[in-house]
Amino acid sequence: MTTQAAGEVGARGTRAPYVDDRMVCLMRLVLAVSALVIVYLDPAEPDRLIHVTYAALILYTLYSAALYALRVRSDSWRPAAWVTWADVFSYLVLVSLSSGTNSIFFFFFLFSIIEASFRRGLRLGLSVTVVSATLFTVVGYLSTPPEPAFELNRFLLRPIYLVVLGYMIAYWGEAELRLKRRLALLKEVNTLSNPRFGVAHTVATMMKRVRAFYDADACLLVLGGARDAGEFQLSRVERAHGEEVTPEQIPAALAQQFFTLPDELAVVYNVRPWPWQRPESCYYAYDLARGERADRGLGESRALAVMLEAPAFVSLPLHHRGRAVGRLFLTGRRGAFAPEDVDFLAQVVEHVMPVLTNVRLLDQLATKAAEQERLRIARDLHDSVIQPYIGLQYKLAAIRRKLDAGAADVRPDIEHLFDVTASEVSGLRRYVGGLKGGGEGRDDLAAALGRYTEQFQENYGIDVRLDIRGRVGVTDRLAAELIQMVHEGLRNVWKHTEAPRAAVTLESKGGNVLLSIENDGAAGAPFTPRSITERAEALGGRALVGVETDGGGGRTAVRVRIPL
Repeated sequence: MTTQAAGEVGARGTRAPYVDDRMVCLMRLVLAVSALVIVYLDPAEPDRLIHVTYAALILYTLYSAALYALRVRSDSWRPAAWVTWADVFSYLVLVSLSSGTNSIFFFFFLFSIIEASFRRGLRLGLSVTVVSATLFTVVGYLSTPPEPAFELNRFLLRPIYLVVLGYMIAYWGEAELRLKRRLALLKEVNTLSNPRFGVAHTVATMMKRVRAFYDADACLLVLGGARDAGEFQLSRVERAHGEEVTPEQIPAALAQQFFTLPDELAVVYNVRPWPWQRPESCYYAYDLARGERADRGLGESRALAVMLEAPAFVSLPLHHRGRAVGRLFLTGRRGAFAPEDVDFLAQVVEHVMPVLTNVRLLDQLATKAAEQERLRIARDLHDSVIQPYIGLQYKLAAIRRKLDAGAADVRPDIEHLFDVTASEVSGLRRYVGGLKGGGEGRDDLAAALGRYTEQFQENYGIDVRLDIRGRVGVTDRLAAELIQMVHEGLRNVWKHTEAPRAAVTLESKGGNVLLSIENDGAAGAPFTPRSITERAEALGGRALVGVETDGGGGRTAVRVRIPL
């Protein structure tokens, strides 16, 4: 990455850690105090406007102390760019009040250049360098006193010294920030392998991260799951379309235009900005199989640039088990990509492909395990629950026939027991049938929660209101976790409170599943539902416990938020 704009967006997309702001504020304060003390001990300079210079140094020291105190009191506070420019302005004032181009305060400008370069990169570092050198030359020349004699060598050498060192510092600062951003992006790629999110979510997240890192106009991924069969999928994320990833099936004729480059070739292409510039200077190709630069693919790259309508692009092949399965494209403005980006993107792809493989394998294993578990539960319920209930039904029918002879005093109780048994058998049969057929996650979840809350009311005497708002489409695994959370939450209501009523609310909103378990009356002592919290965190969500107290007692609510 060669431009600072891409670096700044990279810092937003994959935030690189800044240099220690507290240390920088402390060094600014040390620099200001040291200058004040040294000038006081050896007042050879300033040799004019002494009182004004002392006042300026005292104000700058107080300003530096205020910044340091603000940083110490608030860990979230970050110095903005205006702090750097305030330093530059302060140093110009000190230079103008002392000996002009001969001023000892000249070296203070290096502090601002170092701070700007290692915090915000090349653009701000060069800006501070150029502005400092230019204003130092102008202000220093105008404010240089007639005595001692004007020193032309210092007047010429110091700005050059500032520009040369400033450029080197800004370049190194940008290199360090770029390295940190790259390491942060690779770390994020390695953390995308949550099998619950699936392959599509993992690919979409990776594409968003890479596009934001380079501040590219678009990121395109063309996958050929069965290239021999002509099945191709194009996923794209564009700056102009709000970072939405839109996968779509594309015809083979269109897909083949994306695969005109050799499968082992990675390229960087920039449209020639000037007619006299050689095409080779705007093109870089690297053979990933041989590990060396290649001199082919220029014509195909020129055609791809026309098709993509992009002034510049970088493209990498994706390989799985030694076979090319797709291509990654990043498009942007002219000069947005450099040859070094091929090596870094190749590392990103090398990290992504094992992650996708692991996610796909884990998802398949989890799906098969869920199917086997569903069959086992259906078999167990049929053998150990339904059959005993049927036997009980037959026995109760026989008792009823015997009681018809004259034992009328127990008939109402037996009738009630018979109805309950028959209803339970019917419900269990429907439940087993749903497990065998798979069904839709939302219907299974609603039915399971309804049965459990009804059973809970009968067993514990607590009135439970179940409210499922709208359609909650979840996988079987997530539905099982939600049922366990409701089970744990209602048992906590029974164990820890005297509440006569409870409410369970479930809805899907804003890309999240929201589960709320509330009850009248506060818990006897503060508690954290460990099982619910651990399940929520394992699913990438969080659980919060809130207690509201009033004159009538209180209300406890456990709220869970899980991303879909």
